[in-house]
Amino acid sequence: MRGDRSSSRERFITRGLRIVHEDQEVLVVDKASGMLTADPSDPDLESVFRFVKDYVKEGARKRGGRVWIIHRLDREASGLLVFAKSERAFEMLKAELKARRMHRLYTAVLEGEGLEAAGTVQSYLYEDARGVVHSAKGPGAIPKHLRRDDEDEAGGASSAVTHYRVIAAGHGRTLVALKLETGRKHQIRVHMKELGRSILGDGKYGAARGKGVSAERLCLHATELGFTHPATGEAVRFVSHAPSTFYRTVGMRPGDGPGLEGLFETGKKDSATVASRAKPAELPTPTILDRRSRADSAGWDHVAEWYDEYIEERVSDHHEMVILPGVQRMLGVKQGQSVLDVACGTGVLCRRLAASGAKAFGVDASDRLVARARSLDQSGRYAVGDARELSACLPIGVKFESAACVMAIMNIEPISQVFVGIASALSAGGVFVMVLLHPAFRAPGQTSWGWDDDKARSGGGGHGPAQFRRVDGYLSSVSREIVMNPGAVSSGAKPVVTFTHHRALSVYVNALASAGLMVDQMEEWPSLRQSQPGPRAAAENRARREIPMFLAIRARKG
Repeated sequence: MRGDRSSSRERFITRGLRIVHEDQEVLVVDKASGMLTADPSDPDLESVFRFVKDYVKEGARKRGGRVWIIHRLDREASGLLVFAKSERAFEMLKAELKARRMHRLYTAVLEGEGLEAAGTVQSYLYEDARGVVHSAKGPGAIPKHLRRDDEDEAGGASSAVTHYRVIAAGHGRTLVALKLETGRKHQIRVHMKELGRSILGDGKYGAARGKGVSAERLCLHATELGFTHPATGEAVRFVSHAPSTFYRTVGMRPGDGPGLEGLFETGKKDSATVASRAKPAELPTPTILDRRSRADSAGWDHVAEWYDEYIEERVSDHHEMVILPGVQRMLGVKQGQSVLDVACGTGVLCRRLAASGAKAFGVDASDRLVARARSLDQSGRYAVGDARELSACLPIGVKFESAACVMAIMNIEPISQVFVGIASALSAGGVFVMVLLHPAFRAPGQTSWGWDDDKARSGGGGHGPAQFRRVDGYLSSVSREIVMNPGAVSSGAKPVVTFTHHRALSVYVNALASAGLMVDQMEEWPSLRQSQPGPRAAAENRARREIPMFLAIRARKG
């Protein structure tokens, strides 16, 4: 099912608000620039939502027709919006949006030329009292009172990821296609400013003011919108082509150059071209352009000493008894094979693999951790580099039979570029194993232990206390500040702080698949610790065995 602006049977709710698709469950519209999507503080204010509500009620012939808003577009932008016409559709579409499954592509004209052909911008966005959104390198750079843990919470700050590809450049301007991983307020506008290429007409975020297109409107258009239809389960996608002025601004005729179909799909480089003054060229694999975002990974320099002691002094029985043996088993590395350890830390896994006859190569963003790894393993190969830019730090032309990322993927954002880099580094059929805290049961700040002291609990015939795991949140992607040494802090030591990013399991699996890595094995590992004898020891030990602490996923390059 597709909607397209070229249809000869166009219908309008009002001037500047075209119906793209309508059925019993959903209504997809194409709004003009200058129309407010909605104003929660004043529902009677003229807006797209008000026009849509009136239209649906009139169509229902006073039978109480209702409509629900799913997402918004800036007043100054144009393009596609979807509204729900049933509670079922509302719940399903909001869940799809929250889980980042909704497909959204935008087209924009940027000031200036010379932009790299493709890339990703990642930062943390927060809004000030004036309604202006700002970008920060990492959570620690955000004022504490503006940090937030839940992306649905009003205000505050949260991680934002925008991918882009250049379509054409000319006349001192650049036409780009943009794909959102997250949907924060003013995200695209702020991230384009981060690139030094504000959107044409966006005076609020750094664009020059002047005559012509830049004085008429914000050159940002919601071009594609896709989701799973709430009634049929069918994957539907709707299209609204960008205004012809966008193309003419860079010296193109509307319809010339590449389409957006498959533009951001991994392994389809031939489907996207970049036109530079009417000279198309193949796009390279996307790379991270916001070099400052490396600070989020390199931020582990300040915990290097603590981490070294934690791992090397074997305080972490989880690593020795559960994680490292499990990773080696799932990798199945044979003697002489090469292995890439992403975010290798002090090189513990590399040394274990090397001891079994493998050729290990470790990469970590922390200079101090890599220096420590080299001092402990004179024969090992290590490099300082960002996990999101592996191609910049790996030996040219070298392919690995396998790769691993152990207890580090939760500290990296975004993950899509990590998986793309790993897939590129693997040989055909190569495997990748990652281990993380179980996202369903061990999400920091969202899960906790609790007790049921009922002596005659129903179910299972058990008696006595039972320990359970309480889960307060799962689907929302959350970034949290973590104190790595809480025990020492309680004794007066200075806290060692880093950040972790919780994501639902589906986010990991989908990101792997997008990078061309197909999941073929998954294991859930419990803690092997035992409680000291006592009235609750048996319940604690049973809870540890039944509720996993770690999740291990293996994916294979297709």
